[in-house]
Amino acid sequence: MTPDARTLAPILIFGLTSLGAYLVGAVVHGLRPAALSEATRDVLEALGLGVLFLLANLAVGAVVVLGARRLTGHFVSIYLLSDVTLPMLSLVQALVFQHWRERSK
Repeated sequence: MTPDARTLAPILIFGLTSLGAYLVGAVVHGLRPAALSEATRDVLEALGLGVLFLLANLAVGAVVVLGARRLTGHFVSIYLLSDVTLPMLSLVQALVFQHWRERSK
């Protein structure tokens, strides 16, 4: 399997913007390069927390859908939970929770 432009383009764009952000942060804003690993750890922590919020949101959503089916006697589709906004909202929940936790220390 050979990589084509469609698979390499996002990786190249990500790499270039990351390099640009690193240079702007270090040179223009005087950010410490050593703090980048800590920032990366914080982001990975937030993403993991976002996955946990997504799982919780899906579980609660499934209970609500199944409960609505049971209470109303009408079919309510579980596909309502496949909306693209749910993962984004879960990430927002994770970021707010993470910042709240940091500010409470």
